[in-house]
Amino acid sequence: MIEISTSSAMLWLIFGVVLGIIFGMIPGLTATLAVILLVPFTYSMDTMTGMATLIGVYVGGVSGGLITAILINMPGTPSSVATSWDGFPLAKQGKAGKALGVAVTSSFIGTVLGWLALVTMAPLLSKVALVFGPMEYTAAILFGFSAVVTLSGGDVLKGLISTLIGLTLMLVGFDPLSGMQRATFGNSLLDGGISYIPALIGLFVLSEILTQLETIEEKYVVPKQELTNLFMTKQELKESIPNFIRCGAMGVGIGLLPGIGASFSNIVCYDQAKKASKDPDSFGKGNIQGIVASETANNATIGGALVPMIALGIPGDAVTAALLGGLMIKGITPGPLLIRDNPEVLYSIFNSLLISSFVMLVFMYAIGLRVFPKLLRLPKHVLLPAVLIMSFAGAYNIAFSVRDVWAAAFVGFIGYTFNKFKFPKTPCVIALVLGKSLETNLRNGLQYFDGSLLPLITRPYALVFVLLTLISISTPIIKYLKNKKAAQA
Repeated sequence: MIEISTSSAMLWLIFGVVLGIIFGMIPGLTATLAVILLVPFTYSMDTMTGMATLIGVYVGGVSGGLITAILINMPGTPSSVATSWDGFPLAKQGKAGKALGVAVTSSFIGTVLGWLALVTMAPLLSKVALVFGPMEYTAAILFGFSAVVTLSGGDVLKGLISTLIGLTLMLVGFDPLSGMQRATFGNSLLDGGISYIPALIGLFVLSEILTQLETIEEKYVVPKQELTNLFMTKQELKESIPNFIRCGAMGVGIGLLPGIGASFSNIVCYDQAKKASKDPDSFGKGNIQGIVASETANNATIGGALVPMIALGIPGDAVTAALLGGLMIKGITPGPLLIRDNPEVLYSIFNSLLISSFVMLVFMYAIGLRVFPKLLRLPKHVLLPAVLIMSFAGAYNIAFSVRDVWAAAFVGFIGYTFNKFKFPKTPCVIALVLGKSLETNLRNGLQYFDGSLLPLITRPYALVFVLLTLISISTPIIKYLKNKKAAQA
């Protein structure tokens, strides 16, 4: 073990976790932003302390989003979008304590599973990630799109319309390969396109604010909560084991794929948990397994994203890109020679991730789950304007662009319209998060293979994802036909 627990690094790690939780809790102020802002402050620190601080922020930022997702139905980060689908219904039932406890426990378990994968399988997993080409990424993203069928709220037509709206928004701005402007209609505000984080702020936060304004006569967003039953029972833990394992493994695997990350993993794993459930109809109404799936997956993604950064020097997402920059500032280049030349740095990353998970767990149970709900227990006329201001500030801080603020506002009205006409938001989210990557990889693959789609079934890893996609789509259809046959019998 490195000397992290007996040095100032421990204090900075705790500070990082707490700061990350606060950033993750506030819509728009993501873990990515927190890490980027803290990188300059690590210049004067030694490498161990700097990495401990940044890893702490990473873990805290991914975990913090669960608080607002559950309590006010406004996910603090894209990685907690799926957490709100069952967390908020539980809060509306007066069971916010149970939802928060399940989410924190699942976040902890997901981080530990990601740490185990990072420590034990980094070289092997990094080799798998290295052989992924554009067709493998295309097949993996198509697997993510298969969730549209299950998560369309029982109305596949509305789900497909929602998907098309998301893809249309994704197309605005510029062509990812040629760089040419497209679908801007001569409006300079659309030149940079609609980034998915401002879009998600609009779709989930601003639309929820508009919806809540319709019931402004109700003083609070959710009823007063008795924060009891914070800990999962032995029976709940036992029933959640398959979900922990499945979503932990999927979260790690998704973390390996550059540019996808926790925004993707929480939705896909929620979808798979729903498909595997004996009572899928209870999802979206307060089933704790939906929370388990989302929070286990997004935190397991942390360990997965660190694998290619450490083993290959390739960042798995925006946060690990910032971490990579923090290491290179110290004159350390991650990659195959890291364990030979700087083993102490490697072990500091391992230990920082594990210790951060425990710090997050202890802080949340001892302080966070008792303080943050009270802070959010404000009258609507105080809470909603405050969240509105923070949301616009968060949208602006993504790229320090007023365009992103306008984009968030525009998509917010689309989300409000979705609420009014009962259109599912999830398919639109999937299209926003994955659409650009799907287009880029598919077009690159077609160029590389002379326009042929055959590599999707002739390349082994791509074929695996294609088969998983077919299984994912057919499973709910088979269940529906069986239920219909049983009802007619």
